[in-house]
Amino acid sequence: MEKVLLSIIIPTCNRLDTLSRAIDSLQFQNIPDIEIIIVDDSKRSLIEEISLLVSQTVPSSISVKIIRNDGTHSAARARNLGVSQADGEFITFLDDDDIYLPGRLHNMLNIAKEGKYSLVSSGRFFESGDFKVINNQANQKFGEIFIEDIKYLNDIDIGFMIKKTRFEELGGFNINLKSLEDWDFILRHLFSGNCYKIKRLDYAVNIEPGKIRVSNNDSESYFQLGELHKNRFGDDWFLFMKAHGLSLSNNLTLFDVAKCFSKGSIFKVMYCYGRQFKNRVNNYVTKLNFR
Repeated sequence: MEKVLLSIIIPTCNRLDTLSRAIDSLQFQNIPDIEIIIVDDSKRSLIEEISLLVSQTVPSSISVKIIRNDGTHSAARARNLGVSQADGEFITFLDDDDIYLPGRLHNMLNIAKEGKYSLVSSGRFFESGDFKVINNQANQKFGEIFIEDIKYLNDIDIGFMIKKTRFEELGGFNINLKSLEDWDFILRHLFSGNCYKIKRLDYAVNIEPGKIRVSNNDSESYFQLGELHKNRFGDDWFLFMKAHGLSLSNNLTLFDVAKCFSKGSIFKVMYCYGRQFKNRVNNYVTKLNFR
């Protein structure tokens, strides 16, 4: 049996329609020694349906494992389960509604194999309507990434690449987080490791309007992430994380802003309040347009 160089873990939950698109994008990566691990995280088992889909879309030359998550259902636990079954020296992740552009994994793996950087990523963009609408993420940083670069905003997507042994050394994703578990993991990695981000936009994040995503839980997760790392980053960062979380749930008040004056975090908190106000106005205008 040939050694597997790279394992791609795809957690999926009731998205057979988009899963086929995600799997298709793995066939243009120019890497021979890979395996695909699909973790069925649906409430009702879809193993048979996924197996049929794989048989219709994946060449027999590519190894595929289909695993059922029979425990607590969450993206973090499903990904950890997938890693536990991986035979690859390196691992990476793909959400079932996103895709890789051709060559992404080949380029990342070339850097990962050099050994200088223990975590490798590249750029992302957002699409909807099967690429009818494309939006870039502004101000992405490329090259060597330091912890200060993602302290307030994580622009490293879930499809990062890392050695399996390093992932396990850090304990994998925190299953207590409802979302942002990738940000938490990358922060923990950067406390003692390094990262390189290739200047190439090749991870497509699907953001169809009205679709439920794990990131819809971000409001509560900002509070959780703040508690986890406040001792390392301090009060200024912690207050920002709280304010950001409150603004995502539309609950940030001027009283909350006023409390931050003495803490030195007022400008970042005011930004959160301004963004919340803008979203309220946009939502109000949208409702008027649909009357």
